[in-house]
Amino acid sequence: MKIGVDIRALNTDKLTGVGKYIFNCLDNILQIDKDNQYYFFNSGLKKPSASFPFASNNFTVKNLNIPNKILNGRLLTGLGPKLDTVFETKLDLFWLPNINFCQLGSTPLILTIHDLSFIHDRQFFSPKSRIWHYLIRVGTLIKRADKIVAVSEHTKGDIINFFGIDSSKIVVINPGLETVVMDKDQAQSLITRFALPLKYFIYVGTLEPRKNISSIISAFDIYHKDYPDTALVIVGSQGYKSSDLLKSINDRPYIKYLGYLDSPVKEALYYLSQGLIWPSFYEGFGFPPLEALACGVPVIASYRTSLPEILKNQAIYVDPYNISDIYQALKQLSIDDKLKQALRESLPSYEILKWSQQVQNMIALFNSFKK
Repeated sequence: MKIGVDIRALNTDKLTGVGKYIFNCLDNILQIDKDNQYYFFNSGLKKPSASFPFASNNFTVKNLNIPNKILNGRLLTGLGPKLDTVFETKLDLFWLPNINFCQLGSTPLILTIHDLSFIHDRQFFSPKSRIWHYLIRVGTLIKRADKIVAVSEHTKGDIINFFGIDSSKIVVINPGLETVVMDKDQAQSLITRFALPLKYFIYVGTLEPRKNISSIISAFDIYHKDYPDTALVIVGSQGYKSSDLLKSINDRPYIKYLGYLDSPVKEALYYLSQGLIWPSFYEGFGFPPLEALACGVPVIASYRTSLPEILKNQAIYVDPYNISDIYQALKQLSIDDKLKQALRESLPSYEILKWSQQVQNMIALFNSFKK
């Protein structure tokens, strides 16, 4: 089969959840699938074929040298181009791995939806982002798709509830999990430059309202009075309304903001931390808690949306709206060694979440469209 894939989300030097999903998914698919041929669609000035070397070269990139804003306007108004017709060959299938401006001809479409937080909690998004999501016309994309991939059962439920889609049209395929194995000495050598105290908790993710970082800070203010030798480390790119968060962070010497960090430094910070704090208001899946668990450290997580489905009995769950709840969880991890040991011993085998395993399901879905 000739399979088209939209890779526009890779046009950044700082891949976050969706970008990492697309890159790792494609990287593993290309290594495993030797039967199908892949055609990547990109636009703009940057060409990911050079910036993102995949482990296999079983792909062709078509880059439209058109600024993305102009392309999006043309796709929005129906002036084209149809993304499945820009290649020098006829495609059998097109995969849109995240919601984006898209116009297709008659080629079957698989659409991946990571979450519907922009519908569920609109107040957490900037006016510009709300307009963008409105113009994308998610409902039209969902109706056009022949199959929809949801990254969790929770996301599948949201798709059904918000758009009335028949459940048979939706396939749940969890993303895979990147794991980096290292010992304590290796981890310490990677983070020496940050001059962190011996004990710290960590948050990893974009600085934005949906992630509930303000509540983490408020809870840690209380916690730090009891445990002044423990710091809070915040890792992630700056997002919507991050300026107020940065001011709060800069006003507190016991909170360290390190900006965006990728592997293996990020994993080193997990390994040496007291645990991850992640009381997010809404998640379609949630990579950082699984990454932390894979590094053998405890996780404090919100009981809302997909997180209990993904983390099961391996986290301490809190009410994200209750600062006292978050504080008590931090304190519990500081005084209850048996709890920390129990959480570590409950970690599952992460073989089932390896990308090489998860993409087998994607390849099987692709092959189900064979004529």
